Amino acid sequence: MNARYAAAIDLSGRSAGFALMKDQELLCAASRPMRGRDSAELADFVAQQLAANGVELAEVSDWTVGSGPGSFTGLRLAAALAAGWTFGKEGVRTRCVPTAVALAARLETAHGARIGCLFDGRNRELIYFEVENFGGELVPTGESRVLNKEQAAEFFRTCPDRHLVALSVELPAIQLLLDDGTAAKVKPVEELDIAALAACGYRKFDNGLTDLVYIRPAVFTAPVQ
Repeated sequence: MNARYAAAIDLSGRSAGFALMKDQELLCAASRPMRGRDSAELADFVAQQLAANGVELAEVSDWTVGSGPGSFTGLRLAAALAAGWTFGKEGVRTRCVPTAVALAARLETAHGARIGCLFDGRNRELIYFEVENFGGELVPTGESRVLNKEQAAEFFRTCPDRHLVALSVELPAIQLLLDDGTAAKVKPVEELDIAALAACGYRKFDNGLTDLVYIRPAVFTAPVQ
């Protein structure tokens, strides 16, 4: 039987992430700073990781894209690349899985635990995206909010205790929006667990790559007359 390769890519924040699995065995997980114009290097980054593991692009049958919360440009670029790589190919599947799953996976939690994943929402706002540990599988609960400082104070005052986690690079901006007690509860992690996206079991492969969660959507304005 031929091996089945599964890959995950994420460009939701300040770094690109890639993970490759062979029949549920993790072959590699890598990340690299990538912002702005550097995002054009995503395809080469993935190609390098595949080559280092002796795998051809055409051999990857399952593609998972981190769907955010994240930057409009990064999410669209990752989704567009996966769509292009798989277009018209039989037996190849794609899907989106929230990047929050890869953030929550950095914490060791028990069944039933709820994890509040915090993201820098820019413009003095934070994004709260909740994930639950369901028998070892991390599944979004559907609870997500965009909060300014006043809204965050009320939300964390009234909601039950949760595990809270954020990327270290985003933590300073997030802490400015939290009271001291809540800020002290946030666990900083250095990078996402991209392998958790590739190994995700709750989300089916639906060949859809448009279910993206933007921190800031593109804004279109009428041309000046």
